[in-house]
Parts: sequence; C-alpha cells; structure tokens
Amino acid sequence: MSEELKQAILRYTGKHKQAEGVTVRPVQGLSLVQRAAPSELEHTVVSPLVCLVLQGRKRVAMDSGVSSYAAGDTMIVTGNRPTASRISQASIAKPYLALALDLDPAVITELIVNAPEACPPQVAPDTREDLRDALRRLVLLLDRPESLAVLKDGLIREIHHWLLLGRQGPAIRCLGLPDSHVRRIARAVAILRADHAQPVQIERLAAAAGMSRSAFHQHFRAITSLSPLQFQKHLRLIEARRLILSKGKNMSQVAFEVGYESASQFSREYTRMYGQPPIRDKQAASGLLAAVGAGG
Repeated sequence: MSEELKQAILRYTGKHKQAEGVTVRPVQGLSLVQRAAPSELEHTVVSPLVCLVLQGRKRVAMDSGVSSYAAGDTMIVTGNRPTASRISQASIAKPYLALALDLDPAVITELIVNAPEACPPQVAPDTREDLRDALRRLVLLLDRPESLAVLKDGLIREIHHWLLLGRQGPAIRCLGLPDSHVRRIARAVAILRADHAQPVQIERLAAAAGMSRSAFHQHFRAITSLSPLQFQKHLRLIEARRLILSKGKNMSQVAFEVGYESASQFSREYTRMYGQPPIRDKQAASGLLAAVGAGG
C-alpha cells in the first residue's frame, strides 16, 4: 500500500481524533480510522460503502459469512447489512489504518444517466489500482482545504466511476436506479433508521417502497438478510449500547428511550446480542477503559 497514503491518515487522525479508536470524518461520507490496539466485537448496521484497509487486520461477519481484511484489501457493501466486526491486528508500532467512503446513490444515478462508459462490460476490468489512486488523492487533499473544496466532488465522482466498472458494478448500479428493489428498500430503511424507537408500521414502510406488504417482506429480507422487525431490533440495541457506554444512562431509561416497553425484554435481547446483560457489559467496558488508561 502507498506509504504516502498511510502517513497522510496517521497525520490527520493523530491531529484530529479525540480518543483512541474514534473514527475521524473530515468530509461528509469519508471516514478515517486509526487504532493502536485490537478492538472488542462491534455490532452495527452498515450502509452501502467502500472500505480500504491500509494496515492491520479486521474481521467482519455478515450474512454471507466471516471475512478477514488485511492491508491492501477492499470491502464493498452494496446494501444495508447488519454486521459484527472487530479489529484483530493492531499495535502502537503498526496501528490499524483504514478509510471508508459512503456510496452516494445520487452520484451513481448521475453516472448511469450521463456517462454511458460507466456501464460495466460483460467482463469487469480490474479497477482496484485506479480506485486506490482516487482515494489516495482525496485523502491527500485534506491538508489543502481550498483545493479540497474545488476538487472533492470530482474525486468522489471518479471513485464511484471505478466502482461501477469493477466486479461489483452491477450491484452498485442498482443503488442508483430509482425503481430498483435495492433503492426502494433503502427508502424503508431510512424510515427505520430515523424512527427506530417507534413501533414498526409495515404498511408505511411498504408504501415508501412502493410494494405490496408481501412483496415488501420478501425483498426486505432478501436485501438486508433480516425482517423489518429484526432490523429495527438491531438498530435499537446498537443505539442502546451507545447510550449505555458513552452517556452513562441507567438501563431502564435507555430501554424506554430506544423504544422498549419492558426493561426485562430489553435486557434479554441485549444479552442475546452482546453476550452479557447491559450492566455487566457496561462494567466490562469501564474496566477495559481503565486498563487502557493505566497502560498509557
């Protein structure tokens, strides 16, 4: 991997991060990660993105199985997917370094409509080096804000172009087609993300997707690997853990805030997902932070 790119990420994250392991987001949609130690298992529901690992190693479990990503590997996610991941290889001498860019359906639509060359050929070319070079140039501009303001949109467009031409081009292309099942389900997912604490209204979600109730259920599970209720549960528990670990709120307060009517049900489902009850999980996280602080 480009040493220039690694040094740029080390420099930028070192200057701007507020705590170890916190992702820095210098521009909308772009995330830079530096971590000097392996992480605990983290649950999330990822949006469509491209992630390039520059140093270290990360293991990611999705519906398709468990994958390991090392320096030079690229992960492309083309739908909203529940994942469990952990940084498995990182140290002070060689921290884990990665960058990720959210895929923008509007940019994909513009490329499909106005740039016929963005349509992938039958045999997809290897565009990995072109993609990495465009990502490198975007990151290098972070220290030149005047130039970044002028060139950022063009570079993001170029990155999407190389992705469309690559092996996952057909799946990425679906993100930009207004009437594709992926794009329709994405509208329902946006509602679930915004209103995860509210009861699920399948009729509202199906209407947003422009589908019948039965077709909506079928396509939602095919695209996200979960039912709408399971998807909402993931969102609620992910937000609950964030509130417990970062905000210091008590368990009952968190349960009701994320939409549970029963604190006992919340505790059961939290334990099922994270392997231990909320209180014990908070104590374990606090102990880890204290150990890291003592070691520093």
